Order: sequence, then structure tokens, then C-alpha cells
Amino acid sequence: MASTEDAVIYQDVFEASPDPIAVLDADTGTVVRANQAVSNLVGLDPDEVIGMEVGELSPPEYSTADAMSLMEQVSATEPVEVEWSVRGPDGTERLLEVTLKRTAIGGTTRVVAFVHDVTERRGREREHAARTHHLDTLMGNLPVVVFTLDPDGVFTYSAGKGLQGLGLEPGELEGASVFDVYAEYPDIITAVEQALDGEEIRVTQSVEDLVFETWYRPVFDRDGTIDQVVSVARDITDLKHREERVEALSEATNELLYSRTESAVADTVTGIADRIIDQPLAAMWSYDSGDDTLYPIGATGVATDFAGVETAADLPPMGPDSDENRIFHAGEPTVIEDYQELSSPSAPGMPMRTLLCLPLDDQGMLCIGSETVSSFGGDERFLLEILASTAAAALERIERETRLKSKQAELERSNEALQQFAYIASHDLQEPLRMVSSYVDLLDSEYGEDLDEEAAEYMAFAVDGAHRMQEMVNALLRYSRVETNAGDFEETDPEVVLDRTLDALRMRIEEVDAVVTAESLPPVQADSNQVGQVFQNLLENAIEYAAEAGIEPRIEVSAEEDDDMVTVTVSDNGPGIPAADREEVFDIFHRAGAHDTAGTGIGLAVCKRIVLRHDGRIWVEPSDDGATFKFTLPAVAEVTGDD
Repeated sequence: MASTEDAVIYQDVFEASPDPIAVLDADTGTVVRANQAVSNLVGLDPDEVIGMEVGELSPPEYSTADAMSLMEQVSATEPVEVEWSVRGPDGTERLLEVTLKRTAIGGTTRVVAFVHDVTERRGREREHAARTHHLDTLMGNLPVVVFTLDPDGVFTYSAGKGLQGLGLEPGELEGASVFDVYAEYPDIITAVEQALDGEEIRVTQSVEDLVFETWYRPVFDRDGTIDQVVSVARDITDLKHREERVEALSEATNELLYSRTESAVADTVTGIADRIIDQPLAAMWSYDSGDDTLYPIGATGVATDFAGVETAADLPPMGPDSDENRIFHAGEPTVIEDYQELSSPSAPGMPMRTLLCLPLDDQGMLCIGSETVSSFGGDERFLLEILASTAAAALERIERETRLKSKQAELERSNEALQQFAYIASHDLQEPLRMVSSYVDLLDSEYGEDLDEEAAEYMAFAVDGAHRMQEMVNALLRYSRVETNAGDFEETDPEVVLDRTLDALRMRIEEVDAVVTAESLPPVQADSNQVGQVFQNLLENAIEYAAEAGIEPRIEVSAEEDDDMVTVTVSDNGPGIPAADREEVFDIFHRAGAHDTAGTGIGLAVCKRIVLRHDGRIWVEPSDDGATFKFTLPAVAEVTGDD
């Protein structure tokens, strides 16, 4: 009963199987039984399949004899597997995995063929293999190192082109402990320990001469336990070198800002050029337009040793007929690929090969050389051209400063001589003038009554001329003493100084009914006596010229503070100053317009010298009503609580 039931079950399974199953005669290879899946595979009815020879069901390259040979290889215990490529009824090619197994059915030895369609599986396997190959190719060419570590820190995977820089092959680290391989690199060990503790780390690490930016990412299993650490290390050595070069260039720029001589500029530039491109043969020349020649002003020690000279100044100049001189005048950075091939080099005996010439505008030229024929990279050229531009600006600044210092020294000598002349002239003229004035006064008092009208007029001219000369000499002496008899700068209240000045002018103010009004005046850092002189000269001029014009003088004094300077304004209602005289009015002995009022023309010149001594300026503002003078003085610096 059980065997019958089993037979029914096996029959049902046989027919229901989605995979083709065929039972073959072990001796002849004839199909004695096949399920519906076999019929579907070959496109025949089940009755047509029964009795077919195995060769008819096999691929074209397999004959019945070949198929029988496979069947003969099947033993009672060891099946035979083969993969066939066949075309189905619809013409599509299918991959079949055929397993031949010998068994006894109803007391007769049969060979059962189990057929499984592996077309889709093989397709997936090919896709996986292609992706794996693509990934391996990618990993083998990316400039990175990719590796994984197990929870004990053992390498389980290592790949990436970056391994070449470390002298390693892909997979070479696998099975080794990171704690053993990199025991001499404590920063790597620390990062790995942090990652194995579950922390994601991104660090910059050095290995021998290389610098890597490494990312460590822990991977956890479902229980939250570290399963592995995945790491990617990117070689940033070149990037670091570029950063160092840019930093060196920045340092050079700062140094050049404070360089005061050509040789200091040359020393900085040649030293930095070496750091930027690792080419120690660097030298710099300065251009002399007088003889159209470039003269050496600085070089690295390696460059002078290479040239066989003791100092940079001993390097050969670049004369008008040299190739280097022509490059300088062309004004463009130029690479001489082989110096030995030049027709007119400035140093024909120099064993130089490649030379980069960088003109420094019209100031000179920087040259970077190599003992071999080589090339300069784009980054190197770019940085060197920036350096050359900065050097040219520094040399131009030094040239301007030199001219300025020379002019300043010349002006100081001239000013000193002028002060000395003014003092000596005024001092030495005092006694003769007193004598002339005294004797003229004596003549007038003793013999004045005996002189006729014409002689008396001449005597009056002489007396007046002597007095005016005395006033001019005294004024010239005051002008010369602005610097020599000056006081220290201190915090000064202009209101107090103005009040003192008004007291001194009180009689004249009352005499002409003048009105002087003043607003609040901020404190200044100044010589109070000299500020008083400025106020007195400006107020006296305003009073006298208004009174001369028949105007009751009205004078206003005000001031405003702007940043570190105080601007003082003195305006009046007098006749004003012609536009043509607004600049010259401060020149010594110059008087604006025609006036009957006595004066020497030195008062405003003294005001200008005093204001200039205080690093200020004085000027006349355009005005339709009267004259407006403005001058500036240093404001008093605020003192903070931290000072």
C-alpha cells in the first residue's frame, strides 16, 4: 500500500516539477519518460518526446555518441554535470545546467536527467563579475588607499592606487595587524583605536614622506557591535606642498613690505623662489638705464657656488648685447630650454641648462636655473610670476623711498640753512638798524627845525623806512624762531589761549568796536604759545583790514573735531581775499591786495610754519563775504580704560 502511495506521490512531483526531468535508457540513451517541462523546453508534445534519442535533445555540437559518452561516465554514486546552451522553441538562447544521475526504477537501471534553466543566474553572475571588475579597476586607479579592519585591527581588505606610494601591492596588508604595521606612527594608532571604539574620525596623517587625509568610519552589526572599520586615505602630499608654497609666497610678500634695500629684496626673493619650486639656483639683477645693463644684487648660496664666485655681486652682469638683456626688454617671462644653445649669453662659461627669466617690470630680472634640461610646471610658473610681480613692486617702492629720502634730506638742509640765514640776518641787522634809527631820530630832534619842507620830508621818509626795516627784521626773527624757540606739544585748551589773545588785543578791539564771538573749541595736542601766535595774527589781520575798509569788525571763531584732527575756523566780515591771492597769501613778505595798513607780510607765513610743525594745514576758504581761514591741529587722543 505504502509503495503504491509513494509511487503516486513521486508521479505527481515528477509531473509538477517546473524543471525538466527526463528518464533515459541507460544502454541506448532513449527517452523512456519525460515530464511536461521537457515538452515545453523542446516545443514538442510529450508523446513525441518519448522514444527520442538523447542526442536529439542535446545541443548541435553534441551527437548521440557524445551524449552516450557522458552517460557512461555516470556512476551509481557520482552524478555528472554539464552546462548546455540551447535554443528554445521561441528561438531564444537558454543556458541549461544538466545533471545526469544513475538510478534503479522498477528494477531497471536508468539515467535520470535533471535540467535546470540557469540563464538568469548566469546573467546575474556576469553582471556581478563585470561590476567587480569595474570596481577593481576603479580602486586600482584612484589615488587613494581603501582598507577595512576587523574588530581586532586586522586588515581584511586593502586596495587603491595610493598603495604604490607606500610600496605596497593591493591585498598585501590583508591579514596583518595595523598595530604591528604602523606601530611607529602613534597618530595612526590613536585614530584606529578611536574608530574601533565607535568614533568616526577624519585626520591628516604623515607616513614617511607622504601626507594622507584619512577617514575612519566604524560599521556596526544589528546588535550595535563593531563589525568592521572602513577607511579611505587620500594622498594630499602635492596639495600640502602647494599650500606650503603659497604660504612661503605670503611670507615673502610680508617681508618685502618691510625691505628697505635692493639687496634685502633680492635675498628674500631668491630664498623664497628656492622654497617655491625646489630650485636653489636663483639670482636677481637690477637694471641700470645709464648703460643699459643688468647688475647682480642677490643670489642663493648654491647659485654663487655653482657660478664659482664668492658673492652675488661677482656674478656676471647682463650687458646690452646679451640674450638675457633682450628678454628683459621684451618684458615677458621666458624659459630658455637649454642655456648652452644661446648665441650671446651673459655667462658663456656657466654650465647652466634650463633657465627661467622673469623680468621685474623696468626694475630688473629674476632668474631661476637648473643644471639639467627640465621644465617648470604651471603651478610653479604661476607662483613665480606672482613673486616677480611682488618683487617689482617692492623695488619700485624702494626707488621712490630713496628719491623721497634724498629730497627730504635736501629740503631739511635747505630749511636748516634758511633758518640759520634768517636768524643770522635778523640778528646781525639789529645793531646797524638801531644805530641808523637812533641817528636819524637824533638828526630829526637836533636839526629838524632848521630843515626846509623838502628836507623835512626826506627825513620823515628815512625815519619811517628805518622803523619799517626794524619791524621786518623782528618779523623775520619771529619766523626763524618757529622751530628753534618752539615748546613741547601738550594738551591745550584753545578757549583759554583765545581768551588770553583777546586780552592782549583788548584796547584795539574796543578802539574799533570789534566783536569777537567763539563757540566751544575742543582740546588739542599743541604748543600753546604758538597756537596763541596763530590766533593773534589772524585776529589782528581781521580787525585791521575791516577797520581800514570802514567796517565794524565782526569775527567768529569755531572748531570741529574729525577723527584725529581739530579744524579751527576764523571768519570775518572784512574785504576778503582775492581768489588769485588765496595760495600766495601764506608766502613770506606777501600781502594780498593793496592796503594802507602797515604790515610786514610775514604774519600768515608764520601761521603756516606753526601749523605745519603740528602736522596740520592752513588754507583760505572761498567766501563771498569777508575772509574765512581754516587750520587743523592734532586732537587729544582718548585714553581708554585698558591703557
